[in-house]
Amino acid sequence: MSEYRIPNVNYVIISGRTTSDPVLSYTEKGVAYLRFRIASNRNFRSKDGEWQEETTFVGITLWGDQAERLSEVIKKGVPVLIEGRLSSYTREVEGFKRTEVSVRAFRVQVLLKTGTPYLEGEAEAEEEKIEEATSEEEVLPPDEEELPF
Repeated sequence: MSEYRIPNVNYVIISGRTTSDPVLSYTEKGVAYLRFRIASNRNFRSKDGEWQEETTFVGITLWGDQAERLSEVIKKGVPVLIEGRLSSYTREVEGFKRTEVSVRAFRVQVLLKTGTPYLEGEAEAEEEKIEEATSEEEVLPPDEEELPF
């Protein structure tokens, strides 16, 4: 049997609402990173023909200037569209090794209609921040050695 050439593709597009306020942190070298989780819903019909909803919770990490800008904009419940790649890391929790999969975001777009209030009327001042923070630039994370987890 001949060898197959398998392409190395790792690209994720996912949307959802943030489950809590994000946490902005910095590496020892001063690189900003923003961590938060989103809840992404999927509607489907069961075998009985009834509509059901399934929710998947996904961890997101965003790096660099975009992380700092979006830390002022993203709050709990804000809808976002994420483009990035899957990343896994292992950490120890209560003596057991846990491997977690999350998305390293290249782009984060806030999905709020401009001019509409969200989170009990906070949108007017946020509109300009959202436009500044949501950019088309690709944000690359630092080298693996700089990661704090």
